[in-house]
Amino acid sequence: MRSNTSHSASSDPEIYFDRLFKETYANTIAYLEKISNNKELARDLAQEAYLKVWQKLDLLPAAEDEALRYILIISRNCFLDHLKLALKEKKQQDAYATVYIETSAVVNHMEVKEQQQIVDYTINTQEEAARRFYLLNREEGLTYKEIALQEGVSEKTVERYIGRVLRTLRTRLASILFLW
Repeated sequence: MRSNTSHSASSDPEIYFDRLFKETYANTIAYLEKISNNKELARDLAQEAYLKVWQKLDLLPAAEDEALRYILIISRNCFLDHLKLALKEKKQQDAYATVYIETSAVVNHMEVKEQQQIVDYTINTQEEAARRFYLLNREEGLTYKEIALQEGVSEKTVERYIGRVLRTLRTRLASILFLW
């Protein structure tokens, strides 16, 4: 730092701060860029640091090299505060994500359970032949033709009964899915 005209914080704080800023800003930015690896962040942190220097101008050491050291310490502390805040925000985001995932899993489980109850109720309220044909097809994996042969009815009859059950299921499930 150079000292062409000697101004102290007590004689004219604005002139003193302006001179101090001009003489130390480049070093402060270089230091902050080095520790943060980010030019934009370095500029933001320098602005914050110089605001704190302005607020505590009367506490600055009289010697110019000590004043620079003081400004760099303030700058470093601003960087550390930034890191602490970023870490805190990350922890909050991680906690939110965990809660969101757990809540989603519970809600999904409840939705699946409710949907299964609707399916069970719908199937159990169908007429006996339709229910039996549907269960043979869906749970036993029999084709319409195999069901028709086993039950002694036409393949079209099996298709009609299972189609009726599926339409009823679609209607009841669509009404609940529409609400979500």
